[in-house]
Amino acid sequence: MAKSSKGRAPRKPRKPGADFPLHIHGSGRWAKKVRGKRVYFGKVADDPDGQKALKKWLAQRDELLAGHKPRPDNSGLTLERLCNEFLHHRQQLVDSGELSLRTWKRYQAGCKTLLTVLGRSTPAASVRPEDFQRLRGEMTKRWGAIALGVEIQMVRTVFKYGYDAELLDRPVRFGPGFKKPSAKTLRQSRIANGPRMFTREQILQLLAHSTPNMKAMILMAINGGLGNTDLGTIPRTAVDLKSGWLDFPRAKTAIPRRIPLWPETIAAINETLATRRKPKDAADDYLLFIGKRGESYEGNHKGYRVVQEFARICEKADIKGRSFYDLRRTFQTVAEDACDLVAVQTIMGHAPPASDMSSIYRQRVKDERLEKVVNVVRDWLFKEPPQDARDDGDEPQDRDVIPFRIVG
Repeated sequence: MAKSSKGRAPRKPRKPGADFPLHIHGSGRWAKKVRGKRVYFGKVADDPDGQKALKKWLAQRDELLAGHKPRPDNSGLTLERLCNEFLHHRQQLVDSGELSLRTWKRYQAGCKTLLTVLGRSTPAASVRPEDFQRLRGEMTKRWGAIALGVEIQMVRTVFKYGYDAELLDRPVRFGPGFKKPSAKTLRQSRIANGPRMFTREQILQLLAHSTPNMKAMILMAINGGLGNTDLGTIPRTAVDLKSGWLDFPRAKTAIPRRIPLWPETIAAINETLATRRKPKDAADDYLLFIGKRGESYEGNHKGYRVVQEFARICEKADIKGRSFYDLRRTFQTVAEDACDLVAVQTIMGHAPPASDMSSIYRQRVKDERLEKVVNVVRDWLFKEPPQDARDDGDEPQDRDVIPFRIVG
C-alpha cells in the first residue's frame, strides 16, 4: 500500500547542477554574491529551472564584477515609457524649483502630441527619420513657424534625455526632415504677423476700461516690462510704495530687477490694495493681486488668469490681435529711445549670453539710468502729441509731463 504524502513539507527547489553559478536564497529568489553584496535575479517560482536568471546573470556579469550598477534592459522601451520617464525627471526639477510648472505642462502637451502621432506602444529605438518627418507634418497643421520650432526642440529634448539617461543605446537620428524653421522663415512669419506692440491710444483705452487690479497690472507691465507670470506671482513685499521701487527677480530667468515706479503706477497699486479681497486660500495672502472672488492670479498655469482677464478688457476696448505680453514688447521698444540698452535690459530681466563678459563684470546700474528709461516710456504714454490742426492760428503746444524723481 502506497504511503500517503499528506502533511509532508513541499520539496525544496534545487539547483540544476553543481556547476550552476546561482544559488537559491531563503527568500525564494535566484541569487549570487558579487563583490561582497548579494544580487538577485528573479523568483524561483517563476523560473524553476533558473534559465531566465542565468541569462540575466550572464548579461550583467561584467558590469557587476566591475562594481558598476547594471544597465536596465531597455530593449522593450516604448515611446510612452520614454515620455513618462522624461516627465518624471522634469517633475523633480519642478519640485526643486529649477523648472516652472508652466514649462512642465508644455513638455506634457508635446509628449501627448508625440504619442498621438507615432503611437504609445511604438518602440522608441525603432523611430526613424520618416516617422519624425510625419510628426513634423502634423505639427505644421497646428502651429505657426515660431511655435513649431519650440515643439520640435521639445521632442528633440525628450530623445536626448533618453540617450543621456541610458534608456536608449544610441542617439536618435532625426533626419533632415525634422529641423526647426529657418531664420528666414521665422523673419517672414514675424513680418506677416505685423508689429507686436500697442499704441499709446490703445493703452490709454485699456486703462479706461480696466478694473483696479487690471489697471495696476497694465501700468506695471508698461512701466517696467513685467509679464503676466510675474504679476500672477508677485508678492506684496516686492513693492515699496514709499520709495517708489519694485525689487523682484524675473520668474523665468531669476535675474534680479530693480524698477522705478511711476506715480500713476503707485496710485493704481494703492487702489488695488484698498479694494483687495481676502484670499480664499490663506497661503495666497502674500500675493499682491487677489481676484474679485478671492482667488489668486497664479493658478496651476502661472499668469494665465491675468491673460484671461486682460482678454476681456481688450474686448471692451475693442482691441483685437493683441496679448498681455505685447505690453512687455511695447516697453522694450519705446524704452530703447532712452539710448541705454543696458539699463533697459536690467529692467526687463534679460539673461545675457555667456559670452557677454561686460554683463559678468558689471556689478550695478545706477538708479538714475533706470529712472531715465522709465521716464522716456512715461512721456511717450502720457504726454499728448502735437495737434495736427491749428484751430486758432496759434502754434501747437505739447502738454509737458513733469519728470518725476524717486526719493528714498
